[in-house]
Order: sequence, then structure tokens, then C-alpha cells
Amino acid sequence: MENQYPWWDSRTVLNDNLFNPDKDTDAKRILSTPKSLYEYFDTGLYGCEAYKKALATAIWSSINLNTKTSFLVIGPSGCGKTELARIFAEIYGNTVIFDASAVSPVSYKGNCTISDCLTSINTDKHVLPPWVFIDEIDKALLKNDDLGQMIMNELLKMTEGGELYVGKDDRSRILVDTSRINFVFMGTFAGMKRDRKNPLGFSNFRLPDCDKTVVTRDDLRDSGILSNEFLGRINGGIIEVEPMNEEKASALLSDRRYSPIKRLEELYHLNIRLTEEKKKELIGMTAKYGVRGIYSELQSRINDAIFEDCTVKSITI
Repeated sequence: MENQYPWWDSRTVLNDNLFNPDKDTDAKRILSTPKSLYEYFDTGLYGCEAYKKALATAIWSSINLNTKTSFLVIGPSGCGKTELARIFAEIYGNTVIFDASAVSPVSYKGNCTISDCLTSINTDKHVLPPWVFIDEIDKALLKNDDLGQMIMNELLKMTEGGELYVGKDDRSRILVDTSRINFVFMGTFAGMKRDRKNPLGFSNFRLPDCDKTVVTRDDLRDSGILSNEFLGRINGGIIEVEPMNEEKASALLSDRRYSPIKRLEELYHLNIRLTEEKKKELIGMTAKYGVRGIYSELQSRINDAIFEDCTVKSITI
């Protein structure tokens, strides 16, 4: 049945024949409009407005309009790039989050290739279209010139939209149709701030501002790390996620919808109270290390408290 309303109208309904019948009704409601999916993202991730809106619209379009989208998401560690993928995977089964930093040369024993991300997805036309999130893509491309070029060639084949054999050997190789696969490539591209010799066959480069935290579209085009052919396939655009600064960190800790304190309380069944001194310390840490810094610091203190008294119900940090 065709939708009666345009995509921006919240009355739009999800076509049943495109929806996985194993999904629960709550997930179906969340996926019913771009706005409802954005609202779901917004309850779990602070900030990242452009990322949440673009991804919500592209996901809805892939389900209802059979579109195929590829994004490049750039931002410093801890800014929310991978967290949004995890939040989405909780309600969408046909999702893969792949760590590209584990990719190794083919000659290595137990090697991992970039196309391994396609081995566990379902490309059947009767299920929801796959979404593949490839994290740390920059670390894979910047390992060395030869491996980086091999990875880039493989990425071009994956994003082209045809059939591709994946697998480590003849026994495990399978033919995957990539025409319905949506890709989100994520990375910090911090390595662009250093001089490199012959990057993937292109000329040397140096960014004009080596203290920049976020790499821009122009930086990427000028660097030569990503080929013009690959960038041309990024039809969803390049999304820049801003770093976590002290102002954002303070707002994050104060907002119960997103606060790591609330999540840790729910996880450990504890009441956690922060002193003003500790809160200021965490705000400064978050600006440097992202939200992960808060979790690492607090979980260490929580573990110490539980070790001393595993029945503890309230702690002050």
C-alpha cells in the first residue's frame, strides 16, 4: 500500500511488506517516520543534531523509498559517532558495526578484510535494508600506503551497488548484493594533522591549522586520503560532529535524559552523588576525552565501592 502522506508528515505509515515481522510494535512505531526515529535518537544521545536528523531521514527513505545512502561522519573520539549506531542497532536487527582498525593485509595469518563487514547482514529483498556502520575508517586507510590503497579499492566495490564475493577462502566465500546496503563511514581523521609521504599515491599535504579538532569536507578533498571517486559515492554527504567542550559537558551532566550518571545508576542499581569538585573534574575530562572519560572514571570509583561493600546502595564521588 502506498503512503498517503509525504515523508515529513507524521501520519505516514511504514509499509508492512517492508517491515520485518519479528520486530516489536515499539520499534515499528519508532521507524514509522523520520521525526519519530529522530526523537528516539534524541532520547539516547546528546547533541549531534545534524547527524541524528540526516540518519533518521535516510533510514526512513531506505525502508519506504528503497533508497541507498552512504555517509561520512567525522568527529573526535567520544563525540557520539559510534554511540548513535549502537542506539539504532537496538531496534534494527539488520545492522552491522564494524571496526576497520582491525583490517590487516591479506598475507597476514587470520587477516581481516574490510569486506568482512558484509558477511553477517541479510540482503534479501523481503527484509529491512541493511545498514553497515564502518568505524575507524581513517585508521585503516592511514596504516600504510599499500594497505590503504587496497582498502580504498575494496570500498569502491562495496559502495558501487553490485554483487561482490566476500569471505576468507573458497569454502566460506559468499556472493553479496550490495545494491540495498547503506553505509556510514566514521572516523576522526586525526592522522591528517601529520605529514605523510605519498598518501595513497597522491601528493604530500599538510593542513593549514594543525590544531583543528574537526576535519572539514575541503580538508578531505585537498588531502588525497579519500579518492574523488569514493567521495562521489558519499551521496548522503559529509557530516561533521562537533567535539565535546566544557559547556556541552556541563549541560550533559545536568540533563537526566542523557547523563551518564543516570545510566550508571540504572546499571548498578545505585544512587550516585557527585561533589561539585568532582563534577568540575569530569567536565574538564569530558572536553578532552569525550563521554567515555566520564564512564571510565566513574566506573572505576563504583567498582572500588562495590569491592568494599557489594550491598552498597548509595555512593558519593
